[in-house]
Amino acid sequence: MENAAHGLSGSPLRNSLWNLLFRVVSSTDFSRTAWSAVLRGAGLAFFKEPIDDLPLTDNDASRLCVKERFFSLPEHRVYDLFEYLLTDPHAGLKEMDRKLIRRGMNELLEREGAPVRLFHDRFRPYQDLLGFEEVAQAEETVRLFDRAAARRHMATAVEFLSRRPDPEYRGAIREALLAVTAVAREVAERGSRGGEGTAALVVGSVAHAAKGAGIPPESLPGIEVLLRRAHALSGLPFEGGESIGCEEPVDPREGHFLVVFLSSLIVYLGGGKDEIFG
Repeated sequence: MENAAHGLSGSPLRNSLWNLLFRVVSSTDFSRTAWSAVLRGAGLAFFKEPIDDLPLTDNDASRLCVKERFFSLPEHRVYDLFEYLLTDPHAGLKEMDRKLIRRGMNELLEREGAPVRLFHDRFRPYQDLLGFEEVAQAEETVRLFDRAAARRHMATAVEFLSRRPDPEYRGAIREALLAVTAVAREVAERGSRGGEGTAALVVGSVAHAAKGAGIPPESLPGIEVLLRRAHALSGLPFEGGESIGCEEPVDPREGHFLVVFLSSLIVYLGGGKDEIFG
């Protein structure tokens, strides 16, 4: 990721990220204390420095201190810093500042060709618009289900996918596959059985939910092949034994593809939610 197009070290992207933070914090700093508040919060919880060594009584000196630390961070830690500022109530940012950063961040990232986008205050890997939107839509889809398991597994999949500097694709595949499992079970229960009884918990297949989800018979075999591949790479038990791919390195391209596929499948399974879950 450290290259002329996408790296942050000494790049236009890092400069632009600083300029966004600077403009937002300074534009609402009517009391001339905002940078001191940011430095205090970041010094305590993010940089973990002794605050008695920091120039907290001088707002301009505090700004320069934050700037020095910002430009000395490794690339992935810059994104960590923004996530901290956007989510931690002790970070020192006003809520209006957070809203302004959220509003301008993705436009900035797109303009600079960054390999991430901001979604729900987390920076997610961004290879293409379709893949990013499918993962995001899958997260929204599982919110509609009664079972907390689907929501929990999809959130964990995104956590693995968002790990910096290197996404953990096996973990992301595993958790997305388990989210599919939970959603498919819900569809099978509420669709095929009219909401009565308990459907089987099946990992690596959605055949039992095909009727409830309206999957065409012609499409099901191809879906099942990809599910078996995801299952093999997930590290989960496979056909009564160890996963055949648990020791096999996950190629980032295949890992990204399978997570996007599984996310798309969640959206597909939830496509009849008005009839199934209404």
